[in-house]
Amino acid sequence: MAENQIKQLLGGSKILGPAKDLTHLAEEGLPKQALIIFMQKVHIDERRLFSYLDVTRRTIDNYKPHERLRLYISDRLIHLAELYAKGKTIFDSFENFHAWLNRPSVDLGGEKPIDRIQTRKGIDDLLQALGRIEHGILA
Repeated sequence: MAENQIKQLLGGSKILGPAKDLTHLAEEGLPKQALIIFMQKVHIDERRLFSYLDVTRRTIDNYKPHERLRLYISDRLIHLAELYAKGKTIFDSFENFHAWLNRPSVDLGGEKPIDRIQTRKGIDDLLQALGRIEHGILA
């Protein structure tokens, strides 16, 4: 997955600053604006997003616009952005990716992929399923 696509979902260099790798960005903490831009671009359900990030809306609201998010929030947000970047690449749009996320998947034992967006392991499973789709294997 191209880091550039992930960075674009998080606001690109305008928000993230000079080019750094994703690990460095997570360690520094992403600016709050990166989260806001991500939400606007991918149209993810706010409750699901905050549940995955393990924060409340109030916690996020307490951050100032340019304040950096904590490491664990930044790391999880980057991981989720990776999933969405790969999904958009494979399905050509976020709308098509959302449709896949909300359909039961044979590869996941009939479970809807969106229900896996709760843990890092769940997102890793979805990234693997997308990889299989990318290579023409039923998922």
